[in-house]
Amino acid sequence: MMTSNQPKFPAVLSLSLLAVAAVSCSQDEDIPDSTQKADGAIRFAATTELSRAGDITTNNLTSFNVYAYTGTTSAPVTFMDNVVVSKTTSNVWTYSPMQYWPAKQAVDFYAFAPATWVGSGGPLNPVAYDAQSGTEDIVYAVSPDMTGNSTTANAQVVFNFRHALSKLTVKLSSTNPDLKVVVTNVAMANIMTKGNFNFPTGSTSAAASAETVGKWTDQNTPYAYVLHWSQSLSEQLVLTSTPTVIAATGLGRGGQMYVLPQQLTYRSHGTGSDNYITVQCSIYDASSGDRLWPNENTPPENLLNGSSTGDGLLKFPLSTTRYSAWEPGVHYIYNLVINSNEEMGTIEFGTPTVDTYIDVEQTYE
Repeated sequence: MMTSNQPKFPAVLSLSLLAVAAVSCSQDEDIPDSTQKADGAIRFAATTELSRAGDITTNNLTSFNVYAYTGTTSAPVTFMDNVVVSKTTSNVWTYSPMQYWPAKQAVDFYAFAPATWVGSGGPLNPVAYDAQSGTEDIVYAVSPDMTGNSTTANAQVVFNFRHALSKLTVKLSSTNPDLKVVVTNVAMANIMTKGNFNFPTGSTSAAASAETVGKWTDQNTPYAYVLHWSQSLSEQLVLTSTPTVIAATGLGRGGQMYVLPQQLTYRSHGTGSDNYITVQCSIYDASSGDRLWPNENTPPENLLNGSSTGDGLLKFPLSTTRYSAWEPGVHYIYNLVINSNEEMGTIEFGTPTVDTYIDVEQTYE
């Protein structure tokens, strides 16, 4: 898509990686009931990583499922089989029937939410998942090699849940007051939607590492996410200087999305298997209303034959020089600023910045 006359994408990306740590919300913290006796029962508590609206958090997590195993790695013995653990109104996690710590045996605990994710296959094998809807956050936790202490009242298995998916937000703006940028459609191309999740072997309460963070493999089934689709002229977007999140309207997905962590490529300028955002738009002189782009200088690959509005196509790579993959638990915010140079032969883009989850914001200028 890009030629010598096409927009350049300087990788000016400021990446702010917040600490991936176990935190709990003080207003909804799971407090052990000190009045219960030391009876050797297995009890649970849970926290999640820092999150924002729409994510599974310590506050809105009301249930999770647990598998537990004794034995060895090569010969595990099921101790808990997809047990549902639910939060009461007094913030106590309960399940039935109550299980008790086995004598002289260690237990490996695996937890996840929502309940429909892992299913009856359990967490010891790769878990197949389809993220095509983009609407669901999924979380997981591991507490391995746990043993009970019958002399301590309410000894708990405290799960720290990590987010398994990446989160995505796309914003659009134009900061040139002399221009009117009208957007008809926005889409993302070649996003893998299916893959296998492998639970980690180490505790998710520990610092993030290859042993404590789950891994996605075998990503497949590319899909084109339509973020905005104007079905009439009244649904077209007129950009302003304020970065605006593309909201879900009509047939467009828009809004915040949960996507499969995956490698990102942009090798053939928006063709083949490249991962990119495409914006169908026209650019006008704000005062006269004359169309400035596309024009006679626009390369054929940026023209949209058959467009009833005469739009052109802009393609923005999803990979940058700072990152070439979406990682789990990271929020990627793409801030597309569409302006122009004096000749209107090319399109310029805004300065990249990066906005838990962990937020990563990408702006083009």
